[in-house]
Amino acid sequence: MGKKQKSSSLRSKAVHFVTDLTTGLLNPISAPPPLPDEEEDESKRDQLESKDEPDTSSFSAFLGSLLSSQDQEEEEAESSDTSSSSSASMKETSVTKKSLLSKYKQHFKNFYQAVKLSKDRKPLSGNTPEDDGLELEMKQMQDKDDTAILIPDISEPSLLLTDLSRRSLYSSLPALVQGRKWILLYSTWRHGISLSTLYRKSLLWPGLSLLVVGDRKGSVFGGLVEAPLIPTDKKYQGTNSTFVFTDKSGQPTIYRPTGANRFYTLCSKDFLALGGGGRFALYLDSELLSGSSAYSETYGNACLATSQDFDVKEVELWGFVYGSKYDEILALSKTTEPGVCRW
Repeated sequence: MGKKQKSSSLRSKAVHFVTDLTTGLLNPISAPPPLPDEEEDESKRDQLESKDEPDTSSFSAFLGSLLSSQDQEEEEAESSDTSSSSSASMKETSVTKKSLLSKYKQHFKNFYQAVKLSKDRKPLSGNTPEDDGLELEMKQMQDKDDTAILIPDISEPSLLLTDLSRRSLYSSLPALVQGRKWILLYSTWRHGISLSTLYRKSLLWPGLSLLVVGDRKGSVFGGLVEAPLIPTDKKYQGTNSTFVFTDKSGQPTIYRPTGANRFYTLCSKDFLALGGGGRFALYLDSELLSGSSAYSETYGNACLATSQDFDVKEVELWGFVYGSKYDEILALSKTTEPGVCRW
């Protein structure tokens, strides 16, 4: 009997233990039901601990709160990462926009300056005071360059050529005769008015010679010819080194061969002519008293004289002689006797 009661009490205790254990597993935070003799002590302990610890009635509630807090932290971390990445991308985008904007600003600035420069620039053909000043300055520079040219000595002063004209003509001469001294081979005021005398005096020095003519209206013109000038019947002579010029404006204008033909110089007993192809660029009669000038295909020149028909005032023929022959040719050029070609 006593054993049966004892075994039944043990069985009941085992049942209570399993029940409590199951309850503890399902609800571990909640405390197991106290024994009858410990209820008073347990209630006091719960009152003391309840002041410091939160009320956690169930394990699932605590676990849910823990999981929710972790999820919230992860979401905050992700949001912070997203915000940081977005801010970085926004910064990068802003930097790119700033660089593009600065480039566009620079392009617009350059374009504006180019447009302003093109508007401020004056046409070269205009007659504004600025252009007149520029042309005057260029002319002064050209005159300064002309005066800076060192020209060789001249045997005697010319009645037709000024120093400025001679410098300009000298710079237009072929390199072969530059540096040589100028000798007056013939002049109307010394040797008389005669085309045949001019031909004879051209024999003194073969090679390039400068023929200079002055009309009675003040124009000076002429051409570079090949000496000696030998009268022929309708046969031109000379080379493409020749040219014609005019000094009507005070500054010699040079007309060189165009290549249209080879009608450089035509010597006849009745006349002397330069150029051809339609009309002569320069024509002188046998007495050197009158002449004419017109457009020629050989040189593409305008009228060299004041008018197409003119009266001759003076005629000069200048030779370019190197040093060793200078004294001999100078002595022969001053005589009125016909010259003899010795070389």
